[in-house]
Amino acid sequence: MRNERYYYSMMSSDERKAYKMIYDGLKMRAFNIVVSLYLSPDEVQEVYLKVLYDNPLFYYINQTVIKMQGHPGYWILLPEYLYTNTEINRINIDIRNIVNRIRLKADNFKNNEFRLEKCLHDSVVKSVAYDYDSLKKKDAFNAHSIVGAFLDKRAVCEGIAKAYKLLCNEFDIKCIVVLGQANKDGVYGDDDYHAWNLVKIGNESYHVDVTWDNLYDEEFHHISYDYFNLTTKEILLDHKPIGDLPFCDSTRLNYFHSTRSFVSTYEDLVELINQRFSAKEIAFKALKDKGQFLRSDELKEKTFTALMHVMFRKGGIKPFALLFNEMHNIGKIVFMPEYRKKIDLTKHKNESRR
Repeated sequence: MRNERYYYSMMSSDERKAYKMIYDGLKMRAFNIVVSLYLSPDEVQEVYLKVLYDNPLFYYINQTVIKMQGHPGYWILLPEYLYTNTEINRINIDIRNIVNRIRLKADNFKNNEFRLEKCLHDSVVKSVAYDYDSLKKKDAFNAHSIVGAFLDKRAVCEGIAKAYKLLCNEFDIKCIVVLGQANKDGVYGDDDYHAWNLVKIGNESYHVDVTWDNLYDEEFHHISYDYFNLTTKEILLDHKPIGDLPFCDSTRLNYFHSTRSFVSTYEDLVELINQRFSAKEIAFKALKDKGQFLRSDELKEKTFTALMHVMFRKGGIKPFALLFNEMHNIGKIVFMPEYRKKIDLTKHKNESRR
């Protein structure tokens, strides 16, 4: 499989040497890896972790425990392996088969950057549920790796981000696993550690948070694109990355830009709903440049009013749910499968996004 090693590219000469020693040792599944460099214990451990974030196929390492002995100039890493060689070989085949199935579908979009990346994004969202139970366990190793994402179909943000990186790299899309914190209110606490991705397509870089876009449910049938190809300014509203990252300022492949789903006025909103009324869902980003949609309650009220206006005009009522991402001023109308000729406001759901 193809792979991009961003963290390696940002290292000093000695760190790169240590990276290669650790990488080679883990690839051979060695139980003792010698790092013969004058680095501090913290520096060796930092390189070790970056090797794991650069290489999702090192899922068979227990990264929660880093055992090391020796002294500067002669460190010995003692990695803990989670599977036998036979199990690793079998898992590699299973993951390869899953990636190949995704590739068959994604190959249809290889000449369209936006649709290709969206296909990979949707493949992860539809197949991986967030593993809340693993947050209570100290030994939930799978949930933090591509094994959880691809085979167990349950993972936390780290496993989801690694799975997305693996798929992006398969199509020569440069992708980083970003570490940091995230909170819907933009206020970060000790429990807000998070992982997401940064992709580079051509000369443009974007933030992608597949975990926070995961609203997919077998009954609800909805995928969010709130965090699909964001700028640095946008991601910093509710995410706080650790370390230096490429600056993202392009909006070309942002979901709302690519689908022309911006509205500045109530009239824009009515027109957008009218044009897309036959779709399963309507997602839009409300701009504040014309003095409207300044408050979240105003956006919610006008969305409901605009939808009712269009429904009455068309003479047919669809059951629906409204969802809002207040931090990013994004609204979504998701239509339910049943179609009704009469209005029934008691069926109306109004939910906030994170």
